Amino acid sequence: MLLAAVLALAVAAAAAQNETRPPPPRREQFRVIYEWNAIDFDWASPADREAYLNTSRYIPQNVLISGISYYGENLFITVPRMMRGVPATLATIPVVQSDTAPKLRPFPSWDANKVGDCQALQFVQNVQVDRNGILWVLDNGRVNTLTDKPDSKCPPSIVLIDLKTGKNEMQRFLLSPVDSSSTYLNDLVVDNRRDGDYAYITDNSATDPGIIVFRRSDKKSWKVRDSHSMSAVPEATTFRINGTTVDLPVNVDSIALGPQFLAGDTVDRTIYYCPLSSFHMYAINASVLRNETIGQSDGALRPYVVDLGTKASQTDGMKMDANGVLYFGLVGNSTIAEWNTSLPFQHGQRTIARDANYIQWVDRFAFDDHGNVYVIVNRLFNFMKNEVLLSDVNYRILKSHTGSKSYVFGEEVTPPGLPGGAAPLRALAAALLLAALAHLLA
Repeated sequence: MLLAAVLALAVAAAAAQNETRPPPPRREQFRVIYEWNAIDFDWASPADREAYLNTSRYIPQNVLISGISYYGENLFITVPRMMRGVPATLATIPVVQSDTAPKLRPFPSWDANKVGDCQALQFVQNVQVDRNGILWVLDNGRVNTLTDKPDSKCPPSIVLIDLKTGKNEMQRFLLSPVDSSSTYLNDLVVDNRRDGDYAYITDNSATDPGIIVFRRSDKKSWKVRDSHSMSAVPEATTFRINGTTVDLPVNVDSIALGPQFLAGDTVDRTIYYCPLSSFHMYAINASVLRNETIGQSDGALRPYVVDLGTKASQTDGMKMDANGVLYFGLVGNSTIAEWNTSLPFQHGQRTIARDANYIQWVDRFAFDDHGNVYVIVNRLFNFMKNEVLLSDVNYRILKSHTGSKSYVFGEEVTPPGLPGGAAPLRALAAALLLAALAHLLA
């Protein structure tokens, strides 16, 4: 009888923690909404454009789009300055289509994108708008990274812009300790917590890969490392896409942030990450990264890292929705996949789109407020080999209605003891279960 009671209580506890969710909305197929042979900009005048072209400050084949985020009526697009001739590194395009190849409008302004001005944006790889309307911008500082003379004049930093005010004023915070000559700020997730905001940033430095943690409350940052899970592996450095082969030994790259959950009396989240040159997906609790004393020496983080298993191909971009569904690209397979993180990784992955012509190197994802997901496809393999043909379509943005919102709008979990905290049924069931188990084992 006691064992039956224990089992019944266990079921009750599980049911209390897994509330019934509505069925997912019907998914649309991905479709192309924007595409470009070459990226052009919203110039102040035709004369300005001509002047930039004549002085090689604008070289169309060197302009590649990479990151994407959504706010209001705009999609924010990043244009990393890997090569010379990129006139602006952060820009916007409209969410509502009026042109299939819109010109990019530099954001916040042309002056705020001036090369060589360390108060302006220099090299933006990725951005994220948080739940409070703050745009978090990763600025590597170093430009011309794929040339024989990279310029490290400006230091790596994170820039915050409050989009709600409409003033678009930039607040810049230097990230330390990092090496300006090798750091490559690749991707980020933002954790809006009750005790303050954090950003977790992948640094795929060739010599010192890791995850940088930035705490907004005191503007402090630190870096955690684990060479086993954050480094490229030889068997995954070769990429084959549509008959083209490129070798890219790239370290920790993509990062995603899962829903909040209770861990004892505290709220935690799971961070998912992977090197570009790897077939594995890894996970670690965000609370571990927020502990400044853990993981700053190689090997210290190892006990906390979980190897979730393998994917069919390498991944450059991924994004979590508000319900814990991870969207990610499989570069070598020309595929967009998803994984419901409540299921085992090895058996829960699912292909949702595959097309060898239209899905050539998935880079980044974004969600809007209307249940749509956007995907940047940029044929990075051609760019890396300096084989961009302006007669071809090189860059696309795909869109699908999934009914999802971004992870930043996930349900907020309240710790026990605070108003709206853990449900009484959950607490009662767990307490009775522990009491019954203690009596059974006495």
